[in-house]
Amino acid sequence: MLLHDILARRAAVHPAAPAFTVDGVGTLDYLSWHSGARRVAAGLAAGGVRPGERVVLAFEDRDWLSFACCFMGVLAAGGVAVPVRAPVPEGQLPAIAARVDAAALVTGDGRGGHQSKEAFGGRRLRAGELLAGALAAGGLPAAGPAASRPAAPGPPANAGEVVRTGEDPAAVILTSGTTGAAKAVLSVHASLTDDWPPDEDVAPPQVNALFTAVAIGTNAAQSVLKSCLLNGVHVVLGQPFAPERLAALIEQHRVTALSLVPTTARLAVAALRGQGCAPSRVRSVVSSSAPLDQPTVAGLAEVFPAAEIFNVYTVAEGGAGLQHRCLPDRPPALGELGPDARLVDRAGRDVAPGEVGELWLRHTGPALGYLDQQQELGQERGLGQERGLGLEKGADGQVEPVGGGSGAGTRYLADGWIATGDLCRRDERGTVYFVERADDVIVSGGLNVASATVEAALRTHAAVAEVAVFGVPHAALGRAVAAAVVLSGPATPADLRDHCARRLPREHVPADIVVVAELPVTPNGKVRKRLLAEQYTATYLTEQHPGTPLPGGHAGADRGPAGGADPDQGAGADVTASAPPAAADELEEAVLAAYRDALGVERIRRDSHFLRLGGHSLLAARLAADLERRTGRQVPPALILRFPRAGDLSDALRLAGPLGQAGDPLGQAGEAPAAEAGASRGGGAVRGVVGDVDP
Repeated sequence: MLLHDILARRAAVHPAAPAFTVDGVGTLDYLSWHSGARRVAAGLAAGGVRPGERVVLAFEDRDWLSFACCFMGVLAAGGVAVPVRAPVPEGQLPAIAARVDAAALVTGDGRGGHQSKEAFGGRRLRAGELLAGALAAGGLPAAGPAASRPAAPGPPANAGEVVRTGEDPAAVILTSGTTGAAKAVLSVHASLTDDWPPDEDVAPPQVNALFTAVAIGTNAAQSVLKSCLLNGVHVVLGQPFAPERLAALIEQHRVTALSLVPTTARLAVAALRGQGCAPSRVRSVVSSSAPLDQPTVAGLAEVFPAAEIFNVYTVAEGGAGLQHRCLPDRPPALGELGPDARLVDRAGRDVAPGEVGELWLRHTGPALGYLDQQQELGQERGLGQERGLGLEKGADGQVEPVGGGSGAGTRYLADGWIATGDLCRRDERGTVYFVERADDVIVSGGLNVASATVEAALRTHAAVAEVAVFGVPHAALGRAVAAAVVLSGPATPADLRDHCARRLPREHVPADIVVVAELPVTPNGKVRKRLLAEQYTATYLTEQHPGTPLPGGHAGADRGPAGGADPDQGAGADVTASAPPAAADELEEAVLAAYRDALGVERIRRDSHFLRLGGHSLLAARLAADLERRTGRQVPPALILRFPRAGDLSDALRLAGPLGQAGDPLGQAGEAPAAEAGASRGGGAVRGVVGDVDP
């Protein structure tokens, strides 16, 4: 039985049961979901999409209900779904189309209609057009319970649907974002239903619900679709995640389980603490996509006193997952080594207790693979050793990856193993503890950011001579994207961020850019990114806790990681960034006070830096609303991210004038990176932990 067959069965047996609820949008029951999927399948077939062809689904997270219908509709039509998170930067959709050889594009809000005619074979459809009649205007289900209303007029039974087998392709996940450099993991239908026993009847819908917030286009989102259908879970989605709404949603929808990423977990803890809430209804909290840290585990145990807390580790490439029950007084682990999990050195040998090695997982389910033939499963025995990640001790005694090339990152090996590209340490009992990512992928806010992609975008700026992108600690995101640049001409960090925002997905735009005199390199000319990250942390972040002020007052002293000039000043700095500090006035005092309240930091000065003090885009939106209330001026959140220093922001607001006046100091700056939920790493629902939410 395939996934869309299970949907049809649930729609017949439990038509009125809620499948998905998006906070502030509506609820989708199984009958409406199935009806919408049938309409999409019929529309795709009428539009000339043939079985086996790939269909890109570009949807914003908030448009989940329409996305769920379109995903299942593509499967029912015999197509291969390629979900992509919108909005997508100009020019990226054609690149994705070429990357996956897409035959059609479906968008949630009509975006992407101005792409080149060559892309998608001219087949560009809108979800609203495909779903007309199955869902009410705006993508919401028709009013009233399904059992008390007639089914929406639709195509004949099985219209547009074709017979597929478990071995046929079903979906493609782009593991490292929405750029052409992403790895494209191809799933077959059997891999979407591998937890479904043969000929099993659909279980009754669960009384309680699961809360999560996932990014469309990730492995986590695909796991949520599976969990809803296989386990009958009512999934409540916060799209976007609003932590102040969590307590109310838990009570309103009888939520007993939460699936979060570390970023949303930390935001949830802060919000519930602030509200004085400790929901006893919640019995299980699962975190995935990035390792939990001990303070976050302790916070979750505090605000969810009746819940078990699990760290879950999976990769989009498949393989056996790891899970570990975390306790607030112990360092969180990933799980235990065993027949399906190994920790190996550069020669593929198991490492001893206390040593660092690369984590390998055995592929246990239906075969997955990369679209690129050169990345698919190796045919030669011993390929694991040939492509194994090289590890050696550096001058500081720490184990570091060497070699790179095809040996870096997650990859398929011979004999059914998947090398994850993550470096871990094991103890005497075989418990695995995460150390760091072996390649240059930065997991920020639960999303993978390829540093090479960001570097390539920065290098297209005429003033950038050299660049290195690296991850740094961040209190909310786990890791933030930072860049060090050597300039050859006039440019400011704000200019460079704007440059990136016009070329990259928002999660790839660096949260911070510093100007340095030179980049530190090894004797063979490789940039020492670890050293850059250490120097950045020592310069801008406290050693006691990432994202809080440096001892003595503020984060962001006017010196760069490599001892260069003021990192926020480049040749030809703009007037806002370079203006001499003005005497504190009512406007500036309001900005300083808002910074103190938003960041929870008492000592705020003109040069206090929002991002280095732990700020991020979700917090910027709240700070912007507070500033509008305090100052009577229009404050776009992107303005805070463009001018993160308190003094620079004050100067920019003076230029903007009172609320409603003309003037746009932001100019053409693009969107800033967001602390988003969901990830392509992890997010896989482990049956029995996320799958069953009823006590």
